[in-house]
Amino acid sequence: MRPLPRFIAPSLLAAPVLFVGSIQPAQAAVSDLTLPSLVIPLATMPLEPETLPLPDPVRAMIDAAIASGERKDVETVVSLAKATNPKSIGEIEAILAVWQAQNKGGADTDPIHQMLAAAMASKKDGDVEAVGALAKKTNPDRIADIDTMLTDYRARRAAEKKAEADAARAKLAAAKFWQNWKGEGQIGASQSSGNTRSAGLSLGLALNRKGIDWDQRFRAQADYQRTNGSTSMERYLVEYEPQIKVSDRAFAFGLGRWERDRVLGFGNRWNASAGFGYRFVAGKAMTLSLKAGPAWRETDYLPGRGQSESELTGLAGLDFGWALSPTLKLTQVASTTIGERNTAASSLTALNAKLIGGLSARFSYSAELDTNPPPGIENVDTLTRFTLVYGF
Repeated sequence: MRPLPRFIAPSLLAAPVLFVGSIQPAQAAVSDLTLPSLVIPLATMPLEPETLPLPDPVRAMIDAAIASGERKDVETVVSLAKATNPKSIGEIEAILAVWQAQNKGGADTDPIHQMLAAAMASKKDGDVEAVGALAKKTNPDRIADIDTMLTDYRARRAAEKKAEADAARAKLAAAKFWQNWKGEGQIGASQSSGNTRSAGLSLGLALNRKGIDWDQRFRAQADYQRTNGSTSMERYLVEYEPQIKVSDRAFAFGLGRWERDRVLGFGNRWNASAGFGYRFVAGKAMTLSLKAGPAWRETDYLPGRGQSESELTGLAGLDFGWALSPTLKLTQVASTTIGERNTAASSLTALNAKLIGGLSARFSYSAELDTNPPPGIENVDTLTRFTLVYGF
């Protein structure tokens, strides 16, 4: 070996020792290590090693070893990854630290790693980001290490969410027409005696089904009451509404509705409409959508209440929901049908309070407006209900 020049020999005296102490024994045993004269001036300067992102195949290999649950496999794969990717060691160690903290047999005592690993185990992204921000604020010298752990977590969560979304989409695509329906049923009753004897019953059913490209809604409602031996309320409604997704928020809809209200004087009222709608608010706590389109309405009045009629009308509708708390929700469904001879509007406002499991209590107020009702009938008819609701 060529002797080092005398004027730099003292400055390099410790360099071989430090180098040998930081590598694997097999590498330390290399003989006749010669430093080229071109490198010698750089050896005295503290250079920061270049870091590179861990290649995806190597990350997948580490993830597979971790998924196997075998500590020996993990250690072997990590050792190999470090040897073949020396510029990604920081990222590899961060992955290993998360695994060690989550593994029962892990011996990672680093409080920052433990804190982040505990937050990551919950898979609540907001909590993880908050803990990471706090850790970086209180440990500025560990920012690079913390960012590496956060980056690894974000990548894994993005892959998990994509896999879950793909699985859910595949399940929807394979579902039959009668599958994946969700809904609720409600029942309420009233009875009074004394000067006024009355008994009433209210029943309702609402179903909805979400698909890949289109959703479906079905609703049925029946209200019946007798007061002092005569029928004071007899109202039935059935409607079906499919919605086809045009974009993330826009949709096209069709609506078919049948109604009967003998007190208001009609035996059958048919409505058929189609149009477009838009979801202006589509959050977890609040939703708001509006829709409009042309409609055809046909009304068959009871004998002596008027003559049957049909006309082309316009329909406008609103659907609003607001989760006031985890157990309390406010909803509003309203529609208006505008015609040349008559305008009819309906509104249903409900406050839902969750009791236990799928059981809820509902207080609702509905109003029906008819600008040209049969003779002897009021323009506005209202109904207040208190019902028990079961979701399924």
